[in-house]
Amino acid sequence: MNENMAPESSQRMNSDQILLLLCILIGIGLRIGNPMDFSFINDELSTWSKVSYDSVGAVIENIKQVDSHPVGMYVFVYYWTSIFGTSEWAIKLPFLLFSIASLWLVYRLGTLWFSKTVGLIVLAYFSTLQFPIWWSHIARQYQSGLFCTLLMAYCWTQLLMQQRTEKRYWIGFVVMGAASMYNHYFSLIFAGILGVWGFAWMRKEILLKYVAAGITMVVLFLPHLSITTYQLLHADGHLWYAIPTPSFFSNHLQYIFHYSFWCLGFALLLLFGSILKYGKQTFKKNQKARWGSLFLFITPITFGYLYSVYKSPILRESHLLFSLPYFLFFWCSFFPKDIPSRMKFLLVGVILGINTTTLVVTRQHFKTVHTHPYEHFIKHTKAFLAAHESKDVCIVLGENPEYLQYYKDAYASNFEHIESFKPPISFLEFREILENSVTSYLIVGSIPEAHLQMARYYYPYLYQRSYGINYEYYILSKNKEAQKVAWEFDFEIDMDFDKTEQAGWQIEKTNLRQDSITANTYYQQEGEWGPTFAMSLEQLTPRNNEFLDVAVDIRVVDTMLYQPQGTLVVEIRDEQDSLLVWKGVDATAQTNAQRDWQRLYLSMRFAHEPIYNNVKKLKMKTFFWNREKQAIQLDRFSIATRKGNGLLYKDTNPFEFE
Repeated sequence: MNENMAPESSQRMNSDQILLLLCILIGIGLRIGNPMDFSFINDELSTWSKVSYDSVGAVIENIKQVDSHPVGMYVFVYYWTSIFGTSEWAIKLPFLLFSIASLWLVYRLGTLWFSKTVGLIVLAYFSTLQFPIWWSHIARQYQSGLFCTLLMAYCWTQLLMQQRTEKRYWIGFVVMGAASMYNHYFSLIFAGILGVWGFAWMRKEILLKYVAAGITMVVLFLPHLSITTYQLLHADGHLWYAIPTPSFFSNHLQYIFHYSFWCLGFALLLLFGSILKYGKQTFKKNQKARWGSLFLFITPITFGYLYSVYKSPILRESHLLFSLPYFLFFWCSFFPKDIPSRMKFLLVGVILGINTTTLVVTRQHFKTVHTHPYEHFIKHTKAFLAAHESKDVCIVLGENPEYLQYYKDAYASNFEHIESFKPPISFLEFREILENSVTSYLIVGSIPEAHLQMARYYYPYLYQRSYGINYEYYILSKNKEAQKVAWEFDFEIDMDFDKTEQAGWQIEKTNLRQDSITANTYYQQEGEWGPTFAMSLEQLTPRNNEFLDVAVDIRVVDTMLYQPQGTLVVEIRDEQDSLLVWKGVDATAQTNAQRDWQRLYLSMRFAHEPIYNNVKKLKMKTFFWNREKQAIQLDRFSIATRKGNGLLYKDTNPFEFE
């Protein structure tokens, strides 16, 4: 009997080992991708900048003053870069190694908490989901925090669940718990939650040691307490974060599963299928581990949501990376210890296949993971200047000049550019640059939408365009023969008041005037309300990811030099005519006191508005609100929609395939 069982046991172990090796190799391959494409994101350059000091004390003081994170990760990178340098690979490498180690730790925790079967299924997900892959080599607190919390949880598991007593587990528990606290405030929160949950597993003989271990972690964190207190008292509130709505929870679930019907659908099939098929034999097993896993996932997201809604917006997808493995543990926990090897191969193979396919196709991971502004701005600009005279090119870049300099040095490029960064170059200053520019080409990157609309007026032809996560880069030209790329307009209409019978327009014809010299027809407005254009957004654009550009010429009716007053307005209303979005540009922000025509520009990016997911059910209205009832003249009132940046914010948001 034993002789017959031995080969079967050996075969099962071999099957598990093959699947383990397959998952880890695929996970490593997806995390490395094409290493020649590695490029720093904004936050990584922030890390590089914040450790570029002569002493660790200066680094710590700087983090205390300007950052809202603990200093631990920065101190680590400071010492690491002092040895290995500040190249992309040098800075990213430890985080990539942490990520690879995390693959093994996730498998081990799943195995110890439940079974090898659960460990392998969870590892198949963790190896191929974009959430952990995205942060795997990015030099920020998320991958380092995941590694620290996983290793802390591993030592915790050995002490409490496996009832081991070796000193190395106590030391690892304390050291990695303290490291989690020094790494990120959400990993600190996670360490605290894990510590509290430990009392559910407590044995009388280790209670005092466990409490002492927790106190030791707190004592180790005491040197940082003054920094934490300062950061809390001087926090800027993360006002650039949006306050989450209840939809954050469902969106987070969809994000985890690639916003994919196939990925989420198969995951739901696994969850409910395992409950229906194996629930009777597994539901009462490992209950503390199962519901504890759910507790470790739900608590951080609930805290982050409530704090963001009622105190200050802090919650981002990245902050929840530390709790992701425990969500997967819960999801897969209903599978029994022993299932046939063929079934195990089938489940793991399908998970790897679906997730890898949706990672590449649905999430377009390898097209987006390295599309960040700094390297691309320098690389594209250097290549263009190699073929064109620098004196014939004007360059305006709206990204951190210190970070741009990193890549200027890396590419041995020394071109000069006009800075438009915090705050962006003023509208009037930019207009003056454009009006006085004698160059044939204009390069712009990450400038405000209305600035770009104005730039297109002076440089109407598109030579090159590059889109990425959180940036747009354009090379524009005055010369039509230089155009290589077409602007993708979905709708264009111009009202020059010569022909007023155009769809969407409401115009009081008694206010039309004609210049006796030029024979130009314009509109004279002395009352509060003037020409109005209204149309459903479905007629203006077939897609959500769009720019809306509105512009009008304005001139004051007076022999004296007066600056135009009033506001160019765009309204977005729903089917019940309720106002959803109001956006206006004051004429005083874009004009000077002069008698000539001056042009006002208003641009709206739908991705920045609350209407983003509901565009086609709404209607747009635009007009000039002459609230001071100044005597003014209007001409060349134009409305256009054009295709936006399909990669914008797609690190965490779904793609729309058109």
